[in-house]
Amino acid sequence: MAEAVNCQYHKSNPAVWHCESCQKHYGECCVPIVPEGYDEPLCTLCNQEITYLGAAHSAEPFWLKINDFFLYPIRISSLAFLAVCILIGFVMPYTGFFILPLSILLMCVLTKYSLQIIESVSLGDWEPPGLEEAFSSEGLSLFFKQIGIFLVAGVVLYFLSSLGVFVVLGAAAFMLLGLPASMMILAREHTLSAAVNPIKIAFVISAIGWPYMLLYFFLIVLYGGPGYFIGGQEEVSSLFTAASSLLGGYFSFVMCAMMGYCLYQYQSELGYAAEMEGEEGVSEEEYQTQKALSDGLILMREGREEEALKVTKQALERDRSDIQLNKRFFKLLLLWAPDQSLIKFGEKYIQRLMILRRDHEAADVYLDMKGRIKAYMPSVPGERYRLAESLAQKGKIREALGLLFNLHKLFPDYQQLPEAYMLIARLLSENMNNDEQANKYLDFIIQKFPGHRVVKEAREYQKVIESLSESTEA
Repeated sequence: MAEAVNCQYHKSNPAVWHCESCQKHYGECCVPIVPEGYDEPLCTLCNQEITYLGAAHSAEPFWLKINDFFLYPIRISSLAFLAVCILIGFVMPYTGFFILPLSILLMCVLTKYSLQIIESVSLGDWEPPGLEEAFSSEGLSLFFKQIGIFLVAGVVLYFLSSLGVFVVLGAAAFMLLGLPASMMILAREHTLSAAVNPIKIAFVISAIGWPYMLLYFFLIVLYGGPGYFIGGQEEVSSLFTAASSLLGGYFSFVMCAMMGYCLYQYQSELGYAAEMEGEEGVSEEEYQTQKALSDGLILMREGREEEALKVTKQALERDRSDIQLNKRFFKLLLLWAPDQSLIKFGEKYIQRLMILRRDHEAADVYLDMKGRIKAYMPSVPGERYRLAESLAQKGKIREALGLLFNLHKLFPDYQQLPEAYMLIARLLSENMNNDEQANKYLDFIIQKFPGHRVVKEAREYQKVIESLSESTEA
C-alpha cells in the first residue's frame, strides 16, 4: 500500500484532494462535500481544479474490518434476495420443461448479484443491492462472462499441456491464485477480455501486494464455511436444502464484500478513486458555511489575512447566527482588525452567546478582548454581571471584580445592582480575604435597597463574616 498522505493543514487527517498547481494536499476537513448540482471544488489558493484522490488514504485495512464483512449480508435487501432465491429453488423441481432455463436464470442472477456486491463495496457503498436491481435484466451477461473465464482457463491449460507437467502446474497455480483478482476485475470493468488478461491480473495482485495473500487465505477459509456448519448431515431434507442455500449465499456475500473492500482500500494503487464511506449530501447553506470556515483557515495559515476576513465576512452576511462563523471572524478580527472593529463585532458576538446561554464562551471572548484592549468594558450592565458570574466560576476573581466595581455610579438604574454587589461581597470575602471591603458592599445593599429580597441574604452574610472573624481572633 502506498505511503499515506495527510492534509497540508490538518496533519492528523488523511488527504483526499490534491492541487497539482500548488502541490497542496487537502483533507475532507478543508474541502467540504459539494452539494448535488455544484461543480467540482477548486483550490482555495489558486482557484484551479483539484484532483480527487478518493478514500485511498483513509480506508482501514480490510483485515481490521472482519466483523463488518460478516455483518454485511445481514441486511433486509440481501436477506430478501436470498429468500427469493431459496423459494425459486424449491419451486423449480415442479416446473417440468422450464427447470433448465429457470436454473440458468437463477445462476445468472446469483452471479450478477455477487459481482454487484464487489462493485458497490469497491465504491464505498455498504448497502447491498436491492431486489429490483438484483432481478433486473441489466448485467445478466456477467454469468456467461464468468463461465467464459473458466473456459479460457481450460483452453489455455490444454494447449500448455504439451510443454510439460511443470508448466501446466505453474499455470494452474497462477490461475487459482489469480481467480479472486479476475472476479474483482470483472466486477469493476464488466469485460471478459480484462478479466482473463494475465498482465492485468498480475498487476492487481502486485498492486495489492502481500495483503493479497492474506485475502486469499480468508477466502479459502470462508469458502469452506457452509461445509463446516452442515457438512456432517447425512439425511437430505427440505430444511437441509434451505439451510445449505442460505449458508452458501451468506458466505458468498461475505467473500464478495471482502473482495470489494480490498479494491476500495487499494484504489489508489489500482488507478481509480472511490467515494468516501458514509458521505451524505449537504444543503447549500451548510456547504457555504463549511467552505467559508475551511477557506478562511487555509488563507489564514498562508498569511493572507485580508482574504480570510473577506471570505468569513461574506459567509456571516448570509447567516449571522452561525456560531462557528462568528467565532472564526472574531479570531481573525482579534489578530488583525482595528480596535473599534473588534469592539463592535465582539459585543455582538458576546450578546449572541448569551442569548444561547453560552456564558462561559462569552467570558472567554471578553478575556480575549480585554487582553487586546486593556480599557475595554462591556457597555451593558447585565452583560457585565453575567460575565462576572462566569469568570468567578472559572476562578478569574480579579477579572470578575473588575467588571462589577462602581456599577452604582455607571448604571444607577440597573435593576440587578443588589445581586451584583452581593457577588462582589462574596468574592472579596471568600477569595480575596478582604472582609472589611466586603462589609462595605453589604452595608450599601442594606441601606440603598431596604425592601429588596437580597437584603436578608446580605444581613446573614454579615453575621457569617462576623462569626468567622471572632473565631479567628479567639
